[in-house]
Amino acid sequence: MPEFLENFAEKVNSKKDEMKEKMLHGTPNPLQKNFRKYFDSYWIPYTKESYTPCSPKEIDIMAVDSSVYTNLMSNGGLFYIIRSMAACREEVHKILETDVIFSKDELYKTKYLIGRKMEFLEFQVAIDSIKEGFDCKTVLLDGSLYGRAIHNLIETKTREEIPTLLRYFQVYKELLDLCKKENILLVGVSKQSRSTFFRDFLLRLIFNEELRGSDLSSEAKRKLQSIFLEVLDREKSALKKFDRLKENYKDGLEQIELILEELSSSRSDYQLVMNFANSIGFTQPLTLGPSSRMARYFKKFNYNPRMYIRDWFPRATRGKGDDFVEWASKIISQIPNFPSFNSFHLLLDQRDSPIRIDIPNWDHSISEIGWQKPVKVNLDNLLQIMITGYCGLDGYNLWLKDVDQKVRLKKKTVDQIYFPYMERIFKEKIIRGRSYRRVRYP
Repeated sequence: MPEFLENFAEKVNSKKDEMKEKMLHGTPNPLQKNFRKYFDSYWIPYTKESYTPCSPKEIDIMAVDSSVYTNLMSNGGLFYIIRSMAACREEVHKILETDVIFSKDELYKTKYLIGRKMEFLEFQVAIDSIKEGFDCKTVLLDGSLYGRAIHNLIETKTREEIPTLLRYFQVYKELLDLCKKENILLVGVSKQSRSTFFRDFLLRLIFNEELRGSDLSSEAKRKLQSIFLEVLDREKSALKKFDRLKENYKDGLEQIELILEELSSSRSDYQLVMNFANSIGFTQPLTLGPSSRMARYFKKFNYNPRMYIRDWFPRATRGKGDDFVEWASKIISQIPNFPSFNSFHLLLDQRDSPIRIDIPNWDHSISEIGWQKPVKVNLDNLLQIMITGYCGLDGYNLWLKDVDQKVRLKKKTVDQIYFPYMERIFKEKIIRGRSYRRVRYP
């Protein structure tokens, strides 16, 4: 039978317990009890009466989102359309960008670049809306504010798009500065985030407790502390160092090995909250600093930004000369001065998945923060906004859901409106790549 139903049933039944556990709870956790102990200490429960929802009409929210369409053309170019929108009450501001990219990069790298352009336009549409007088005290962005601040900053092989990532950080900094100046709360909202910052924080507490109770020498403990941090940066070399250390200690490192293996695994904060939260509530907010990799880049940005631009943007440097180097070096020298970000996970219904929330921490730059730190911050206003906007299992935020529906770009729209329009303008039939599905199946 075409559905392969017999094969599917056979496979599922042969490993039903394993698949059930993975689908409902994630991968098995050998440190279940350890995580439980610390998770409860850093989980803040609340009752629905603690933060009474108000009428959405009473809150001035600007929600920002975007959508993208891409299609690989028969000539090898990647055609894209990006639509971005900011919506506040009845006011709407829109930006659309479309073009064709030709690149020597792999396709996934080109799509990564288009993803950054999409976020860039979200920053721009938010800036334009604020400057045009949108009356809002809170801006909701769909996605992580922290994640957007630590993107790789390297040159692409797409000639026309070389400055894109530099402009990305320039406009992001402009939005952050504008929100600070106008006293606007900027909030990044992510659903089913794959982040691990909270898990890593708890795991280091577990790790430190294990070291304190061990009989290892101070030198061995110092080496293990270094290995722990290196696992997050250079996993392969860190675990090799641990294997060499283990040869000198036949016993006493079994639990440490489990911790390092867990640190190198892909278990997300999302899994921890889903498995351990016994109530609605939120994780202790943590202030996040750069990863080890980004911290190394920050040092280069501060030490000699012009040298970094010449080394990492050679095509643009050759083509555009000293003016480009000067412009680009001013941008990257400001990146370490971005604010740090307070992040936490919010669970509004035990049947639902948690929402990741990011807000700027104006008291510290991102480069000042090393390992993530618990932070005391008044969340009353933010929690009331998130609870008011919560639509239950049908939608995690009514404002973001509304703007998503308005800005969403459907294939039908592209096929029936955008492409026919271009063909009329060009007076030519546009031939799309072989991967384009020409036949609609029922």
